[in-house]
Amino acid sequence: MPSSKFGAHIPADWARPLTDPQAFAREQNKLAHVWTFLGFERDVARDGDWFRTTLAARSVFVQRFGSELKGFENRCMHRFYPLRTSDKGNGPIICGFHHWRYNEEGQAIGIPMCADVFEMTPREVNARLNRIEIATCGSLIFGRFPESRTTETLEQFLGEGFPIFAAMSRMSGAPQSIIREVEANWRTCFQTSIDDYHIVAVHPATLGKDGYLKRKEIGYFRFGVHNAHFDATDPRALSAMAESCRNGTWRPSDYRIFHVFPSLAVSIFCAYAQYWYIHLLQFSPISPNRSLMRAWIYPSPFPVAHARHVKWTWPFTHPWRERAVRYYLNRVLREDTDVCEQLQTVAHQVQEPPLIGALEQRIGWFEESYARAMSAGDGEGADAGL
Repeated sequence: MPSSKFGAHIPADWARPLTDPQAFAREQNKLAHVWTFLGFERDVARDGDWFRTTLAARSVFVQRFGSELKGFENRCMHRFYPLRTSDKGNGPIICGFHHWRYNEEGQAIGIPMCADVFEMTPREVNARLNRIEIATCGSLIFGRFPESRTTETLEQFLGEGFPIFAAMSRMSGAPQSIIREVEANWRTCFQTSIDDYHIVAVHPATLGKDGYLKRKEIGYFRFGVHNAHFDATDPRALSAMAESCRNGTWRPSDYRIFHVFPSLAVSIFCAYAQYWYIHLLQFSPISPNRSLMRAWIYPSPFPVAHARHVKWTWPFTHPWRERAVRYYLNRVLREDTDVCEQLQTVAHQVQEPPLIGALEQRIGWFEESYARAMSAGDGEGADAGL
């Protein structure tokens, strides 16, 4: 069987969770305890604000209670009805099926006719929602289901990326968003976003058809279970960026994309004339052959030295540029997800590891992180960090 040094560690059965419901369920049970991006603080800015999302294929919601953010699995402990049936809102936690009411600790404090139907008080019933741990990096909200052996903080998990993502997450207004379901497994979708080898074949009209990237002309960086691609080759570029973001002096000069395990990509790119944008992309698992793609775009918060005429024309050009960036990005994402949906049609036939080349090296790194997460708790520490 042919092999490649960049993917030598990938097992022959790596594709099982792409089609096998049991393998997929085991995978998601493991990833439930890994810090995962859930949403933005701006969506829970006021007391009582909440939003619904998913964590490891399970419906969850995040809600603000005063100065604190709390997260819970989105199901009532009585008859398991979803507590949040829309994407966002404001108000107390009340089940729409039987009007059970929960407090900020997730405890049922209001149970209609409790003494008659349960012959005890709500406190004696002692029903509590399944809690999720919440932590923030800048305006980004991450969560995980608690597990006794999982002690790594979000800052430890993100490592050098923490000050970078905190700085990149600053936004002056609501980001543009693109959301759609993809008929493909989340893992192959995420792998495609890490692949620097497919650009000429898949994106000739959007990203270029004049030649392939040269591995020696770009920088690949690994930090913990995460990785990054910079259009900069200085081996100190990642640590220098982290330090500059920490002290507020970093300025954009080249395209950079970070892949945050398990499912988030964060990039900065130049649209035109030193107008830089931040792009977040996430593929959330739904089932072995379906995932939810969520993308957000907003102007970079980092200052740049624009020419005087560019500053003067900003109010007139910005709305058109926003539309153009969204159109362009949506087209690139569509090209990628079309490929992933085609890959899914033959996923059941895959019985061997892929041949990984130098421009796909970060896929190999991702698969190493994935294997570590899958083995967590099986004789190793539960944290996903390497």
